[in-house]
Amino acid sequence: MTPPKPADEPTITPAPVAAPAGVRPSRRAALLLAVWTVVVAGVSSGVTVAIVGGDDSGVAAAPESSPSIWQDTRTYPDDAQGREAEPSPSPTASGYAMGEKAKSGGVTVVVKKVRESATVAIDDFETTKTLKAGAGAKYVIVETTVYNDGAESFDPVCGGGISQGLIDAEGRTFDMIEDVYQVKENQKAKACLEDVQPGFRRDAFFVYKLPADARPIQWAFSGSRGGTEGDLAVVTIAGTASS
Repeated sequence: MTPPKPADEPTITPAPVAAPAGVRPSRRAALLLAVWTVVVAGVSSGVTVAIVGGDDSGVAAAPESSPSIWQDTRTYPDDAQGREAEPSPSPTASGYAMGEKAKSGGVTVVVKKVRESATVAIDDFETTKTLKAGAGAKYVIVETTVYNDGAESFDPVCGGGISQGLIDAEGRTFDMIEDVYQVKENQKAKACLEDVQPGFRRDAFFVYKLPADARPIQWAFSGSRGGTEGDLAVVTIAGTASS
């Protein structure tokens, strides 16, 4: 006699038994079989594509990674309009030494001597007097011979003259004194108020007032009186004498 089955014993579901040959499967079984066939076919197709699409070694190439930001590596010609205009170089002055014939715009000048003095003699057409530089100052006199190699006459000292200033070691430029036309040497040489005609020459004295400790190193002049660029001539002063 078979003992009774306990009430709490789990029920074991028997494994499905394949339908015997010739037995038609149910609609549910047929549907599950169709889905499984599609899944298997898709996986097989993906594997085939991976193998066929690889390189000759049979290993599938990993996809190349592309940067998230595109960088423009092309080159372009310089944009002239976008750049700041470079400053044009300033005209270069012609340089000369004392004793040389310095030339500028139809004027040739030979600087013969440069001397320093605490006073200069002034001739006011009636009397001669002494003009003092004063405390902490001095006069520097540039003695020259001026040639007119141009086609027109000019006054070398007065009326603007040819002087473009006396330059010291600190780069400062000094103008001629106002009484230069009364300087005794200029009166004697007729360097002022009487033009030098073409083909002639005349001695001329250019006088400047400088601080006592200033050291003059250059004298500049222009045949166009500074009216033409690049017409500046500069004479280097080798040394000064005292008087």
